[in-house]
Amino acid sequence: MTWMTRAARAARAARVSGPPQDDPLRARTVRRMTRRIVPLLVVAYAVSHLDRINISFAKFGLEQTYGMSGSQYGFAAGIFFVGYVLAEIPSNLILAKVGARFWISRIMVSWGIVAACIGFAPNVETVYVLRFVLGVAEAGFFPGILLYLTRWFPNKERTRVVSTVMIAIPLAGVIGNPLDGWILSAFDGALGLEGWRWIFLVGGVPAVILGVVFFATVTERPADARWLSRQERDWLVSTLAAEERERAATAPAGHRAVFRDKKVIALTAVYFLLMCGAYPLTYWMPSVVKDVGKSLSDVEVGWVSAVPFLMAALCMYFGARLVRDERSPKPVVIALSVSVVAFIVTALTMGTPALAFVAISVATMAAQTAKPLFWSLPTAFLAGAGAASGIALINSLGNAAGFISPFAVGWIQDASGGDDGLSMTVMILANILALAVLAALARSARRRRRASAPPGETDGGRQGEETSPAAPESRAIG
Repeated sequence: MTWMTRAARAARAARVSGPPQDDPLRARTVRRMTRRIVPLLVVAYAVSHLDRINISFAKFGLEQTYGMSGSQYGFAAGIFFVGYVLAEIPSNLILAKVGARFWISRIMVSWGIVAACIGFAPNVETVYVLRFVLGVAEAGFFPGILLYLTRWFPNKERTRVVSTVMIAIPLAGVIGNPLDGWILSAFDGALGLEGWRWIFLVGGVPAVILGVVFFATVTERPADARWLSRQERDWLVSTLAAEERERAATAPAGHRAVFRDKKVIALTAVYFLLMCGAYPLTYWMPSVVKDVGKSLSDVEVGWVSAVPFLMAALCMYFGARLVRDERSPKPVVIALSVSVVAFIVTALTMGTPALAFVAISVATMAAQTAKPLFWSLPTAFLAGAGAASGIALINSLGNAAGFISPFAVGWIQDASGGDDGLSMTVMILANILALAVLAALARSARRRRRASAPPGETDGGRQGEETSPAAPESRAIG
């Protein structure tokens, strides 16, 4: 199964892609880029995730202040993604025109200001409005990061780098859950404000600072990177240009073609379902921990809620380094399969806190790890103008899950009288359906290969480069 046509594979075999994988020049260049670019992106992405999920700890205060129900909380958590989805594609198209340095900086500053404003919300309706505006302000941030990384890191390094950046998601839980629990206790009543308001106020400031730092330190293109030697710049520019030409041979040409491409549509469905299985963990973890451990304080809930995300960060980091074929869906399939089993065990063991906690920790590890593994598929396929709109489309519609799945969990909890085990159905069904779509993509790819194969060739015994172990793309989707 492959993303590429026969002509594109021949072009790939014929081109000279620069130094081999273990060449000192390649290793030195990638190491310098990683040290210069990745730490700032990790911190920025962690802050963005904190500012979208800190409502999970504010939930307790919102219930006391406004009498917010489970479904109202789910709506407040999810309305962020309505604004996010509506503004995502336009934001990424603007980024492609004006550049990542300016646009990502603008995104960070604006979302930091809006996030802080939520702390002054006088009623539930204002929380809804500001959460929606927060989604609009942050739209384009993550796909912008992905687009930026495709312009700096070659294919073989990109899965590892994207996974490293996305470690920010579980790290946000590791840092944010104890921090938010502490803020609730330590800041409650300070300057006459409830603790939940301080969660938003404290959370918004770092984004504004990071936006300024990003604009001051980021280099737009490899050709302008004076912190690389001329030899390193020349190798990087030529390697990235060759890979871009290779992807362009089969990628949808232009923005409009992306919306008609079946692979892009299928990958959007996969990502939507994958996120349906992951987002409820983020927004409902503190509540579930509080329900299971009824005697825990707010600070203790924060620390306990952080443990699964810490384990997920380790799993994401090491899992990406085990991937040998950036085009293969197999790592995503494995992660989703593990999460399905773990969610089922969690649902069945809610009455046994220790076992349920172990199961939901495994589910968190698998669900979070599946996300960066997934992104190796579209970024190895999309090119040119279609990359900006394609990545934005997949991410924006995929993130619609951030509205639907937390709201669905809240609705089930309200309807069932707070049954945490039953609400796990949302995550279980979402991941099963994601696996089904991946399987359908694989079957479709096999049919296309059989239809286009010359007489004498089969899926099990191709001639030329596809019978060689050195052709991992033959096992990819598409």
